Amino acid sequence: MSYSDLESLELLNRALNPSRVVDLTHTLAEGIPSFPTHPKFSRSGWPSHDDPAELNQLVLSDHSGTHVDAPAHFVPGVDDPRRVTIENVSIDAFVGPAVRLRLGPFESTGVAITATEIIDWESTHGAIQRGDIVLFDFGWGKAHWAPVPRGFAHAIGWPGLARDAAELLVARGAKAVGTDCLSVDPAGASGDGLAAHYTLLPSGVLILENLANLDLLPDRCFLIALPLPIAGGTGSPVRAIAVLPE
Repeated sequence: MSYSDLESLELLNRALNPSRVVDLTHTLAEGIPSFPTHPKFSRSGWPSHDDPAELNQLVLSDHSGTHVDAPAHFVPGVDDPRRVTIENVSIDAFVGPAVRLRLGPFESTGVAITATEIIDWESTHGAIQRGDIVLFDFGWGKAHWAPVPRGFAHAIGWPGLARDAAELLVARGAKAVGTDCLSVDPAGASGDGLAAHYTLLPSGVLILENLANLDLLPDRCFLIALPLPIAGGTGSPVRAIAVLPE
């Protein structure tokens, strides 16, 4: 190993100092909020009389908890080249510079953020750059994430992105878009009205949902959100962390 390799490892070690890392991941536990139509997370012990090791059986969706949507989640045509399942998404898509937009707080009325509001944010905080991972901190997860029944509020009236906001992020060259809400589309959207999903995913822009602790981030940081390489997966739970600048 060369001196430059050792120097690079030392820089990485410094960057990942616990004092500079923020965990953006909710704990997977029974009763966490989810869409009514999605499988629920459950964990059960799996004892065996002839095995001294302790282990559990997990039942979950590939969109349980803090997770990433792969393009295949909203590209149904099996022959469509845009239909990329999670194990085939390049690993570098889950790592990169991130910009955090703090907007809100909002009432539980399904507010749709427009392109104008993003442009207004950029005028004060700086432009979104090609390759950025764009994180929307609506204060929603901080206010509402909890086991049900209290956590039912997380799944009612959350804010999201209007079509023109999603189109702007595609035009800006965003690598991924994240939110602390149940979905990047606002509550009440359904079918063809899920404009953010239908705009971002076919364009190769990944979606991160149910992020935690976005309020602890500065405007810019570095994001790592690695999925499981699930064969044929339309998404995956992730362990998302932010590395803060010095």
